[in-house]
Amino acid sequence: MNFGNYMNDNDDMNQMQMNQMNQMNMMNQMGMNPMMMNNYNNFGNMNNMNNMNNMNMNMNNMNMNMNNNMNMNMNNNMNNIGNFNNNNTRNSNDNETLARLNKEFQFCQQDNDLTQIGCTVGLNKGNLYKWKATITGPKNTPYEDGIFKISIDFPFDYPTHGPEFKFINKIFHLNVDFDKDFGHICLNTLNSWRTSGKVNGSNVYTVKQALFDIFCLFSNQGVKSAYDEKLAELYVSNPEEFNKEARRWTKLYAS
Repeated sequence: MNFGNYMNDNDDMNQMQMNQMNQMNMMNQMGMNPMMMNNYNNFGNMNNMNNMNNMNMNMNNMNMNMNNNMNMNMNNNMNNIGNFNNNNTRNSNDNETLARLNKEFQFCQQDNDLTQIGCTVGLNKGNLYKWKATITGPKNTPYEDGIFKISIDFPFDYPTHGPEFKFINKIFHLNVDFDKDFGHICLNTLNSWRTSGKVNGSNVYTVKQALFDIFCLFSNQGVKSAYDEKLAELYVSNPEEFNKEARRWTKLYAS
C-alpha cells in the first residue's frame, strides 16, 4: 500500500466532509427546511450517479475499442498469412519459369539452325523475362539484307502462356501491325501460344520454332491474316508496287 496515496485519500475525505458541513450551514442560513435539504442531497446523489454512468459508458467504449483493435489485428494477421502463402506459390512458379527460360535461352544462343538464318538472341538489360532477337531479311525478298529487331516478352507464368513477339523497327508487311498495335505480329501460332500456351493443341512449341515461323513470313505473307484489308488488296493486285514500298521501308528502318 502506498502511504502517500493513503494520506491523499484521507485529505480528500476530510475536505468532502468540511464541504458538506459548509453546505449545511449555508442552507440553514438560507432557511431551507429539511425536505428542501433532502432534495438538495438527492440532487447531488443524482449527479454522482450520472458521473458513475458516464464512467461505465467510458469503460464500455474502451472495451469495445480494444475488441475492435484485436479483431482488426487478427484480420491483418490472417491476411498476412494468406499473402505469405501466395508469395510462396508465386516464388515457386517463378523458380520454375526462370529455370525453363534459362535453359531455352542457352539453347537458342547455341543453336546452329538459328545462326544459319541470320538470327541472334540476347537479353534486354539482363532481364531473363525480356529477350531481344534479330533476324536478317532473306535473299530474293524485298527485305533482303535488312536487320529486323524483335522484342520477346515472357509472362511470369511461362510456359502456361507464351511470350509476346513484336517488331521493334518498322516493316512494310501484311502481318505486322504498325497502325494500331505497334509491331504486333499477326500470326495464328504466336497468338495461340500467347493466349493458351499451346499451338495446334500441343504445348511443346518453343522460341526457336516461333523465330523460324517469323522468318518464313518474310517469304510467305499471310493474306488471310493480314491486319489491313487495303494492304492485302495491294499485295494481291499490284505485288510490284507492294514490294517497292517494302524495299523502301527496309532501307529506311532496317539498314
